[in-house]
Order: sequence, then structure tokens, then C-alpha cells
Amino acid sequence: MRSRTETVVVRPPERNGFVDLTEELFRAVKDAGVTDGCAVVFCAHTTAALLINEWEDGALEDFRARLEALVPAEVAYDLTRRTQNLEDTHERPNGRSHVGQMLLGQTSHAIPVVQGEPMLGRWQRLMLLELDEPKAAGRNVVFHVFGE
Repeated sequence: MRSRTETVVVRPPERNGFVDLTEELFRAVKDAGVTDGCAVVFCAHTTAALLINEWEDGALEDFRARLEALVPAEVAYDLTRRTQNLEDTHERPNGRSHVGQMLLGQTSHAIPVVQGEPMLGRWQRLMLLELDEPKAAGRNVVFHVFGE
């Protein structure tokens, strides 16, 4: 069995900004040399989510609007009652981003690999959605590909 893990850094352009990771997924599978197996994609951030859906401007805008309706900016979140996981160096109100990620609940995906390619549907794309402010260091996305 072959196995390969790599991390890519992505820099979303804005809050609620999408980054298409589909090409990185195909490259990770190719670089692993796996023809039949699985690709696990994981984002180790609590204020970003991985999505698989169609990359279509209208659909992405509709999604942003629905997310804003579910988790509106004008509602007070976390810092007035938060007592855990606080850092002395910085702590800004980003409870909204945490709540959005919990609603989406998508920090990873397992994607079958068949004949050397990820088995995505015809219009499916792998995307990262930034739910917080963009980070200078970017977001780490891990691709773990294994199989034969």
C-alpha cells in the first residue's frame, strides 16, 4: 500500500471567500501514485470549512446570503461569556466564525480514488470557505492519499 501526506497553504481573499482546491486534490493523488484508494482532505482550523459542490457564482452567492441569515454579523457572540481557549496576545470577537463552522461541520472529506483520479461528480469541486478574516499565514489543508 502506498501512502502520501502533504500540506498546502491557501490564502482566501476575504471573509466568506471560497478557494477552489480541486486541482490540488488531483495533484496530490497523482503525486501519491495511487490508482485505487482514498484521498482524505482535512483542514485543521475551527473557522474554515471544506465543501464539495458546484463552483457556480450564483450558487456561491446564494450560499453566502443563507449563511449570513443563519449567522448574522450584528448578533453578539462569545467574548462576553467565553472563559476557555483565550490567548493573551490577541483575542478578537470571532464567535460568529466558530458558529458558522459548527453549523457546516465540514473539516474533512474522504474521496474515493479510482483509476488514478478522485471520484468527484461532473460538476463537483473541492472548496475551502473562509469564515473568519483572512490570515497572513494562510490556512493549512492536508491531503492524505493512500491505496494501491
